[in-house]
Amino acid sequence: MRGLNGGPALSIDLLRPGTTRTRTEASGTDARRQEEESDRKRTVRRTVALWLVATLATLGVVTTLSAVLLGHYLVVRVDEELQRFSGAPLPADIVRFDHLDGCLILVVDAEGRVLERYAGAEDMPDFPSLTPDRLRSYARHAQPVAFGSTYRAQVMRDSRPGPGHRGGYVIHARSMSDTTSAVHRLVQAEAAVSLPLVGLVLVGARRVGRRAAREQAASERRLREFLAAAGHELRNPLTTISGYTELARTDGESYEPMRQEALGRVAAEVRRMDSLIDELVLLSRLDLGQPLHLDCVDLAQICRDAVEAERHVHPGHRVRLLVAPGEHTVTGDPLRLHQVVANLLTNARVHTPEGTTTTLGLGAEDGHRVLEVTDDGPGIPAGLRATIFDRFVRGEDTHATGSGLGLSIVAAIATAHGGSVSLEPSDRGAWFRVRLPAPA
Repeated sequence: MRGLNGGPALSIDLLRPGTTRTRTEASGTDARRQEEESDRKRTVRRTVALWLVATLATLGVVTTLSAVLLGHYLVVRVDEELQRFSGAPLPADIVRFDHLDGCLILVVDAEGRVLERYAGAEDMPDFPSLTPDRLRSYARHAQPVAFGSTYRAQVMRDSRPGPGHRGGYVIHARSMSDTTSAVHRLVQAEAAVSLPLVGLVLVGARRVGRRAAREQAASERRLREFLAAAGHELRNPLTTISGYTELARTDGESYEPMRQEALGRVAAEVRRMDSLIDELVLLSRLDLGQPLHLDCVDLAQICRDAVEAERHVHPGHRVRLLVAPGEHTVTGDPLRLHQVVANLLTNARVHTPEGTTTTLGLGAEDGHRVLEVTDDGPGIPAGLRATIFDRFVRGEDTHATGSGLGLSIVAAIATAHGGSVSLEPSDRGAWFRVRLPAPA
């Protein structure tokens, strides 16, 4: 193929650069999706780990406390038994002593040498040797004490007559092997019961983690959609401003009226952008939970002011005000509550034809102040009702030039005041209902 000047044609591949950009964007999208999926998995793992650690720590505390309480209870019982039998004189036939099972009775001299030993079983462990000082100390104490982890014993003076018993001691000891075995069985039983509980906790934690990951993903998706919509809404007036600015730069006196109109359009778009930015800032502040300027607000006065302003500025739309008898005060931000009423009236006006009647009602219900805005216009399409309070939502067949943030601001302000807003079913027109808690 030859060029226009007879030389070889310059072959430029216009498709490949575009294709490269598309592939790059797709690769970036895939990378973001993979990163989001990794974040969701990490969220699930963190949730499961936290639940597991908390459950194991709780079970450990409960098991330890149960073991300590059981051990203490058994020790108290052993001590009561030792005190009861230590106060009784030794029988002549001590081998047939009733409480000897599991017990060890030692008769020792003043130096701690064992003179007599009566064991309740053949395999009972040896009792630790005691010095004369320790024997005297334990005898003065006259209370059961622990001898290692094997025995609890009480040392008493040998009060039996006879020269062979003078200055000696009688030691009543009780083996703690049964107590230790009981505590071990309790721990084993609680561990066996805990295993299914840990399994249930793991299953529940995974479900909670997945739900948290889904909510986080949904929140991030809403944020991306919000930023994209905000960018689109801001780009539109900027495009208009750019076009009219170029038009205003046209020279010649004959173009002066056109330049003035272009400058007027630029000013209008700037005001629109300023209003949109204010609305976006307000929504972000409400989302962040920044405090409101709370005061005692008379909703009846706010409704009267809003209706009067609407009638004065837009006389072509009839607005009625119905206020039920009684007190209509709430604790709230007067500026934001006025914005709720004004936005609802503006929404009714811009989405209904001339001659439509809008009714603003104020009453009370179940400890709440209730604001209602109804109109006899065409109503809201069924496909729009579920998302009517979402941001940047506008009807496809509407000629309104708003930002699509009015009703979402109403919902955010109502929520910030502890109230709610709803779109009620209506045979004709739209019916919005705002509930705000009454002062306690």
